[in-house]
Amino acid sequence: MSEARESGRAPRLYVNEADRADLERWLRSHDLIGKPLLLVQPGNKRTLKRGRAGQLNDEKAWPKERWAELIRAILARDPRIHVVLCGVPAEAAVLRAIGRAVDSGRVLEASRELPLRRLMALCEIACAMISVDTGPAHAAAAMDCPLIVLYGAASPAQWLPRSPGGSAVIALGGPPRRARVAQIELDEVLAAWSKLPLRCLAQGT
Repeated sequence: MSEARESGRAPRLYVNEADRADLERWLRSHDLIGKPLLLVQPGNKRTLKRGRAGQLNDEKAWPKERWAELIRAILARDPRIHVVLCGVPAEAAVLRAIGRAVDSGRVLEASRELPLRRLMALCEIACAMISVDTGPAHAAAAMDCPLIVLYGAASPAQWLPRSPGGSAVIALGGPPRRARVAQIELDEVLAAWSKLPLRCLAQGT
């Protein structure tokens, strides 16, 4: 499913036909065939380990309310876009809270429906991803999915995901000016979204 290029070059992930077929069935079950998808990844391994009580001390956490405002603004700007909230089952409560706050039929909370291979196939066809600095962001870049990454204490200069095909990767936050993702303002992310070249080809075409 994956292959790393020689040192110094961006890694590339590959999806097999069985995974594409699985994704197509999943998309069809949610009436998402042919619809432009934005993947949103609010959580990271600290969300998983620490849970709700640890979020205040998580430098990668962006407030749930801000995620909801961001998604509402994006949906209002483009009525074609559908949002998939990505994460693992342990992050379901956070994703459900964001989904409830957005309150739109164009938002799917999919924390219990995205095993790794399906997530990789989804990254292959999604228009874009907005994510905190975490593994799925690197996977999306390796699938040439346009990407916005929110950084806290880690340096984008060291940890920016790389795209083998040159798709856009926009970093926000990080040192020396920021030490926490929560210091990133909503307007900054919306401005980055406005500049991001979306890969909005309809699925299955």
